[in-house]
Amino acid sequence: MIAILQICALTILIYFVALSAINLLLVCLGAIRIRDYNNKSTASDFDRIVKSNLSLPISVIIPAHNEAAIIIGTVENILKLDYPVHEVIVVDDGSTDETIKLLEQSFNIQRLEKHGASHIKTQKVQAVYASSDYPNLVVIVKENGRRADAINAGVTLSHYPLICIIDADCVIEADGLQRMARPFLFDPNLAAATGVVRPSNGLVIENGVIIKRGLPKTWLGMNQEIEYTRSFQWLRIGLNRLQSMLSISGALLLIKKSVFEETGGPWPDAITDDIEYTIRLNGFLFDRKNKRDLNLAFIPDAVSYTEVPEKLDLYLSQRNRWQRGTIQALFRNWRMFLNPRYGTTSLLGMPYFLIFEAMAPIVEFTAYVLAVVLLVLGLTAWQEILTLVLLAYTTSAFLTLLSILITETSRLRSSSWNDYWKMILSVFIDTLGWHQLRVFTSLWATIQFILLRKRDLGAPMTRNPQPISSQS
Repeated sequence: MIAILQICALTILIYFVALSAINLLLVCLGAIRIRDYNNKSTASDFDRIVKSNLSLPISVIIPAHNEAAIIIGTVENILKLDYPVHEVIVVDDGSTDETIKLLEQSFNIQRLEKHGASHIKTQKVQAVYASSDYPNLVVIVKENGRRADAINAGVTLSHYPLICIIDADCVIEADGLQRMARPFLFDPNLAAATGVVRPSNGLVIENGVIIKRGLPKTWLGMNQEIEYTRSFQWLRIGLNRLQSMLSISGALLLIKKSVFEETGGPWPDAITDDIEYTIRLNGFLFDRKNKRDLNLAFIPDAVSYTEVPEKLDLYLSQRNRWQRGTIQALFRNWRMFLNPRYGTTSLLGMPYFLIFEAMAPIVEFTAYVLAVVLLVLGLTAWQEILTLVLLAYTTSAFLTLLSILITETSRLRSSSWNDYWKMILSVFIDTLGWHQLRVFTSLWATIQFILLRKRDLGAPMTRNPQPISSQS
């Protein structure tokens, strides 16, 4: 029995050392990537995109379900993006609030008698509207079928070769589409690209235009600000360099329409359709048997801001859904796991997401229980446990601080010294409470998925009652 406990303790120690080493490597790869990107990126590139008639037109798809509180600000923002040709397609997925009524009032949309045929099966499209004030704005009304089904419906009625998918609570930097589209001009084999996703809770937006950048005002919001900086930015860039980025946020994806249709679009029954679709997309792109020679890019200066929950119950519900969605996506694509046919996507990406993402809460909870057992049995001293806890705390804080410092070298740096020091302070608070809360929430989600077979989407996000155009 004692030998088994000692082996378990050693295994967990090796696990955390490996996790820290891999994450440090990924953050460093991300730093190298942004340095190379900045060296190759010039202002003239974006001038050519704006002025050229050869820039690829983009269809921006915005799935929406009961988004009356924020939909007007989002549409205003996308309509005003500085890009030569782009259309905006809002897909109302069976809303029961005043989403359509507000769109009618704000953009003068009128119902069309005819609309195109669908190429991907979706729930029934009930009506299609076009704006007489904005020729590039289309609104689709359909029966509820979840976010993925709404995206698929929007893509089937789109006109342009590039599809940009965002969430209904997103706002994008004015030059966001330029920066997302730029790599498609230099790489004919580029199939899809994603960018940086950051919380929008600290922004000040007027008439769809970002006029001031700030930080969330609550500690829970700040927790997510630093988490997005670390996990959804620099770790993603590092994984992308290794063709192992298996999670692209639904808040920002630019993809060739031909690739989207060939992959069948996101799965409507997925708990988190963006994670499942990213894994399947990677399998499609890097399948050595078919030799498509396609690429997936991460654009470090293309930014989409998305609303994050600042109420504890909504936050925990979101993390519960993310954990269950990650497990579901890995199970559904299990044939890719350690399959050389898919290169590093299967040999590195799939193991990383299984071992260090899906299984992380199980391992960490086991570590807590094991520490108590070893102390009770007198097999270790509290000084040794405390040393290991401090080491884990310091390592986590160091990686997060490193991510923040790298961010300060980019266009996403803090808007003021006050914001900078608030970020630094949040790093240490996050590791002393919020992290453990995420662990227990994800552990419970794992139990729900595997043992209780829970597949629903959890509690819906409650939006700010004020439109995003006046939100601060």
